Amino acid sequence: MKRYEKESLLKNFFVFFILLELLLLLLFTELYHTQKREYKQSLFKTMNVCNYTMECSQFSYDFVNKDRNKLNELFDDNGLHSYFPIPTSEKYYMEISYPQKRYHEDIQKIKNILWVKFILATFLLFGIALFFTFYSLRPIRKALQLNDEFIKDILHDFNTPITSMILNIKMFKEEKGEDIFLKRISQGINNIMLLQNNLKCFLQHSPSQNTKLDIAKLAKDRLNMMQDSYPLLTFIYEKNNDLIRVSNDEILTRIFDNLLSNAAKYNKPRGEVKIIIKGTCILFQDTGKGIQNVNKVMQRYYKEQERGLGLGLHIVQKLIDELNIEMHITSEVGVGSTFTLDFKHVQKA
Repeated sequence: MKRYEKESLLKNFFVFFILLELLLLLLFTELYHTQKREYKQSLFKTMNVCNYTMECSQFSYDFVNKDRNKLNELFDDNGLHSYFPIPTSEKYYMEISYPQKRYHEDIQKIKNILWVKFILATFLLFGIALFFTFYSLRPIRKALQLNDEFIKDILHDFNTPITSMILNIKMFKEEKGEDIFLKRISQGINNIMLLQNNLKCFLQHSPSQNTKLDIAKLAKDRLNMMQDSYPLLTFIYEKNNDLIRVSNDEILTRIFDNLLSNAAKYNKPRGEVKIIIKGTCILFQDTGKGIQNVNKVMQRYYKEQERGLGLGLHIVQKLIDELNIEMHITSEVGVGSTFTLDFKHVQKA
């Protein structure tokens, strides 16, 4: 089961189980109060009978003045007690009491029995919630499986044209020599192959292979590669310190390329793209159009320009979450944007 399937399963199960558990709690709370009332009513009826026989050992008997004492009502202050008339007396009532200690013991027995039933019912609801969660997610999992199979077929079909382009570029280089345009085409093919490998890794759900990386050098290399595709922009690299971490070079390359590609595509004519290495952070700065809604820019399919599909930054968010990197975005419309990647939680080499 893939990570997003587990996340969906846990969230659905948690919501379903908590709702059922709250309903069960309300049901048992009402059941407790009902049984407590019935217990008192039964005790009062027993008192009523014992009023005539006075042979019930569980009660204590006393005589009290009639003043301000109500008949045929059960009082629960200092134990349960009630007052009954004495046919031969005009001055006194008979008070029948049930000891407070025994009353609390009886109530505790009721609670204990209900707690046992509640725990058993909770285990039953746990199983029911788990069953219905799996049952409700089956159509979604089937649809995701079909989607994965479709992507696998598409990726497989990519191999033939990519291989053909690589062979033709290699033959062209041998015949004509190095050329800036061929270099850009080669870079584009490399990006397609990187995307293909990342998609394969995602579909296979294989864990990232982490190695010791000079992240500052990797950022500089990606900046230089991007510069070949945008000769009219100025690319600046500023390094204040080394940044060595244990991470995944392919995923980081994908993150850097997405951020640099956006910084270049949405920049002003003769604008600047700048990378700054500072402490545990890498800053990607541009002098582009800026972002109107920073809070939505990482959402899937959200875009503020006509170009693109609105997937680039959403993919970046997924990848930095996988590598445990923090990202902060600041932007001003018409001035530019800064994407800050903080590696403070990434393992040091």
